[in-house]
Amino acid sequence: MKKQTKLVAILSTAALLAVGASMTSFAAGWEKDDSGIWHYYDSDDNMVTSEWRKDGTSWFYLDDDGDMLTMSWVDDESYVNERGKRLVNSWIKVPSDDSIDDPGEDGDHWYYFDSKGRKLTSTSKKINGKTYYFDEDGKMATGWYEKDGNVYYLGDEDDGTRKDNQWLWLERPGNADEDDNAAANALDCTDDSSDPCDDEGWYYFGSGGKLTRDTDKKKVNGRYYYFNEHGQMLYEWINDRKVSGAAPGSQSNAALDGNAATPGASQIEHMIYANVVEEGWRADGWYEISGSVDTETDDDDHWYFFKNGKVKRADSAKDARVKDDDGLVYVKRIKVDSQKMGKQFYAFDEYGRNLTGLQYSPDDQGFYYFNESGYPVFGKVASVDCDDDSYEFFFNSSKGKKGQGYNGEKSGYLYFNGKKLTADDENRLYFYNDKIYLVNSKGKIQKGKKGYNIENSSISEDKVSVEFNSDSSVKSITLDEGKGTSYTAAQLLAMSLNTDSTTSDYVDEDGRYDDAYVTIPFIQLYDNNVYTYRFINKKDGSFDASEMWYDVHEKITNRWK
Repeated sequence: MKKQTKLVAILSTAALLAVGASMTSFAAGWEKDDSGIWHYYDSDDNMVTSEWRKDGTSWFYLDDDGDMLTMSWVDDESYVNERGKRLVNSWIKVPSDDSIDDPGEDGDHWYYFDSKGRKLTSTSKKINGKTYYFDEDGKMATGWYEKDGNVYYLGDEDDGTRKDNQWLWLERPGNADEDDNAAANALDCTDDSSDPCDDEGWYYFGSGGKLTRDTDKKKVNGRYYYFNEHGQMLYEWINDRKVSGAAPGSQSNAALDGNAATPGASQIEHMIYANVVEEGWRADGWYEISGSVDTETDDDDHWYFFKNGKVKRADSAKDARVKDDDGLVYVKRIKVDSQKMGKQFYAFDEYGRNLTGLQYSPDDQGFYYFNESGYPVFGKVASVDCDDDSYEFFFNSSKGKKGQGYNGEKSGYLYFNGKKLTADDENRLYFYNDKIYLVNSKGKIQKGKKGYNIENSSISEDKVSVEFNSDSSVKSITLDEGKGTSYTAAQLLAMSLNTDSTTSDYVDEDGRYDDAYVTIPFIQLYDNNVYTYRFINKKDGSFDASEMWYDVHEKITNRWK
């Protein structure tokens, strides 16, 4: 926009001479007096006063004394420049006509004059491809601007252009300029607002210059952003409680994290994450960030995975099986993009925090292991931390149950949900899948015809004779080097289950079985909960065994899960 700067109102002698030089082509009615001031005489040789006169294509004004005006307002509607020429299709920055009578008038303002030389008032106009607004006095509007309930931004005092399809970092309306009060009221952004604005923030002015606000989400240059009712872009954790799943353009109650009336776990379903304030677009992919204040999980940083701003997480009753010291334990495996391994299954809790270490997936009914970076691990892991100790595990590396703890015999070793079953020093009898096996201290399944040293507490003898089935499971044992009492596998299990048990479920209060004759395998996790077999008596005296959790955090009558 080309504008002219303010010039002094009194024309100097040199300027008058210059004007004189340029008026040599005036009609005969124009005359210049001895002071160098131009006048116009009609056909009766009378000096014309208080009227416009045209010379060529330009108009000039004669005042009450007949003097041609320069650098002055005419009837508070038109303006003549330093040569006396009425401005048309032009900008000028000058004091208002009222400032002559009102010393309190606040300085110069920009005005625009149309093709007829009249200043624009109470309107908007596109000039050289840009839109401007003018008040009732013709002053170009600047800064925050409200019209018909819509809010715009018109640049600083020497700009005035309406900002279309632009991001701007601005102070909130009314914060620094009381002239912005109309916009502040429209945005409910006053000191009396129930939900006060931040003092400054990012604002987006879309097509037609309208401020974006009260929208679920807004797509800008291919990315989605969220805005509160004040028009301020929201960033990082956002509580979008009233519009979760609503169509674009619907009313929104989105607010920055930390404003929930009742913080807690239930808020997670309403939480959205957008990038930091310097960026702000809706999050997708992996982020290492602190949790949200509204869900009371902002105590530490964790890895999260977002899709369309929503965190991937465990979110239903089937994703929880037991309790720990803090309540229900939620775990869900979800397939998402990884940075190194393509799409992989990762474990997440109910808040979307990426889990590491050994985890039980209720949905898959199996154990999985994730390294310190959260990546799923396949194959042998030499040391996996459980609540009671560390053990060697093996996790499936083939398709189907990939990543799940291995069950049964593999390469001559016995596994229970990935945990290798071993003796402490010599050999130990284990129950697995309705059979009894004998393994040594390295976990190797024994099957040879020889005497074995067995460390189960009620046997604890050297050179016990063991008879094996064709599948390497134990058929029977005979004490005293094969000369003493014999026990079948079924008898060994029955004696073990009926030894010193304190409940009808044959386990102690910690969910553990006595290993007097046979050791019942277990995995201890989540603040000492035990995953093991539960045995139910059958009418024929045998037992029905099924894998279950024994939740030490529940009442005894409700501990099996």
